[in-house]
Amino acid sequence: VLPRLGLRMAIPGTYSQVEWFGRGPHEAYADSQENARTGRFAMGVDDLRTPYVFPQENGNRLGTRWVRFTDGESGIGIEGDFAFTARRWTSEALDEATHTQELEPTEWIHLNLDIAQNGLGSAACGPGVLPEYQLRAHPATIELTFRRTTG
Repeated sequence: VLPRLGLRMAIPGTYSQVEWFGRGPHEAYADSQENARTGRFAMGVDDLRTPYVFPQENGNRLGTRWVRFTDGESGIGIEGDFAFTARRWTSEALDEATHTQELEPTEWIHLNLDIAQNGLGSAACGPGVLPEYQLRAHPATIELTFRRTTG
């Protein structure tokens, strides 16, 4: 079982304003996507995270058709059919942290642009990930268009 399948990258931390068309306004995963509606949303990168008591995967926006990260004047736009997660620390830092205060923001915004993710389940207080939401290795492609944005 894979945690996610996609592309990872980092963009300047000044591109902290986010606007997207997809599921939102809060996080959504393969096994919890019905709790988010499809629409156009905007917020700051720091508002994308779900502050769980124990640091864990969070903040994914599923069903994204486009997303823009800007500093108010310029930035980067991404188009395609994907899920995105944006945060000020790497996935490795999130995995290693046992307390929220251990998550040290970097000067970068770390992006995951995913074709698919393993479901989250609720093993802490219920069942694990159901088989239909488990991400198994398989051939896959992703097509993304990156554009410089202004305004």
